[in-house]
Amino acid sequence: MMTANRIKQASLVLLALLLAACGEYKQAVAYENGGYQGKKDERVWDNDRSLHDPAMWKQMIHDRNQRQNEYDRSGD
Repeated sequence: MMTANRIKQASLVLLALLLAACGEYKQAVAYENGGYQGKKDERVWDNDRSLHDPAMWKQMIHDRNQRQNEYDRSGD
């Protein structure tokens, strides 16, 4: 009798967890007045470090990649 009661309780808990996991929320982007109203994306070079210059940003990325290049780091 005790095991049947435990199985019943466990199945009720499992059912409750399964039903709670089925909650689906709206994930669509809200468009108002025909456009996206969220945060504007910035260009990757629009920061103080690269002085808002795309060429400087590209050079910074190139230099960083070269520092990770094992052939250049080995000194051979």
